[in-house]
Amino acid sequence: MSPKTESQKNEKRTETAKTTMIITEKPTAAHRIAETLAQGKVEDIKEGDITYYLIERQGKRIITVPSVGHLYALKQVEGGWKYPVFNVEWQEAHSVHKSSRFSKKYLDSIKKLGTEADEFVGATDLDIEGEVILLNILRYACGVDDAKRMRFSTLTKVDLEKAYENTSPTIDWGLANAGLTRHVLDFYWGVNTSRALTSALNKAANLGFKILSAGRVQAPTLRILTRKEKEIRQFVPQLFWQIELQLEADSEKFTAQYVEDKIWDKEKADQILRDIEGKEAKVDRVTTRRYKHHPPIPFDLTTLQVEAYRLFGYTPTRTTSVAQNLYSNGHISYPRTSSQQLPSTINYKEILQA
Repeated sequence: MSPKTESQKNEKRTETAKTTMIITEKPTAAHRIAETLAQGKVEDIKEGDITYYLIERQGKRIITVPSVGHLYALKQVEGGWKYPVFNVEWQEAHSVHKSSRFSKKYLDSIKKLGTEADEFVGATDLDIEGEVILLNILRYACGVDDAKRMRFSTLTKVDLEKAYENTSPTIDWGLANAGLTRHVLDFYWGVNTSRALTSALNKAANLGFKILSAGRVQAPTLRILTRKEKEIRQFVPQLFWQIELQLEADSEKFTAQYVEDKIWDKEKADQILRDIEGKEAKVDRVTTRRYKHHPPIPFDLTTLQVEAYRLFGYTPTRTTSVAQNLYSNGHISYPRTSSQQLPSTINYKEILQA
């Protein structure tokens, strides 16, 4: 069954907020936000495998609840395995993907607690996916169309306190609409292209039913890899020679490189060696330059993954996991970003001392 907004819940809510529900993207974030905002004891409440947190702040009852990423996913409304397909809607993720079955208990918890709340505050990651996660939970699980928004780049105490005291009156609709659009376009592109390719493959080759998948990112990436693989296979290696001199002057040793970096003719290289053998080298010219070295710009996720692989051999998945754990514990700013600029509101000293 498709999720429907539960407008009847709005009738139960009064204008004066008595209970605020803060919606987070991960259990670790829910716990950290509760610990930061509590003016007193944090009450851990368990319902099966799910833990949510009850606190008080300035006389207000606050519940912080965790999600586990996307609780809703797009699904074809009706019709069989055909293309093109454009009739899609958001449905509960556990009913769409077997891999998301674990998310049902989190969704059920949010639905139940949402009936107790008079006010909702979004505290998911401040990016496109975080806003989609938040909006779908608000609409389909809580029965509201908007909420206040905490905006933070780190999970440090100072940043979270400031984000709560200065909540935006609405979610970031620019991010939300961009995310919803991207999800729908990804579905249209991926499902329709995959079905068209699969149909063509099975008609052209007697291989049984074989699925050939394609996606908005997957297909161009495979094209780049295929082209690169062809270049590698067609590459014909060529021998070249390089000449270096091991020199010593005033008890200091150093290396000099021949002015021509690569010599493609072995006879020429041998002749150069014969010409300089047993002779002294003379310093003809000394050039001194002053360079201005700028500090490195901050990492975005891609450059972080590249550097982690270069230095430590970490896979992109491992780097993302490590970075996410560091972020969840307040040690770095939000890692899943394409931006290489850090907001001026970040308290760098607080991060370093965390």
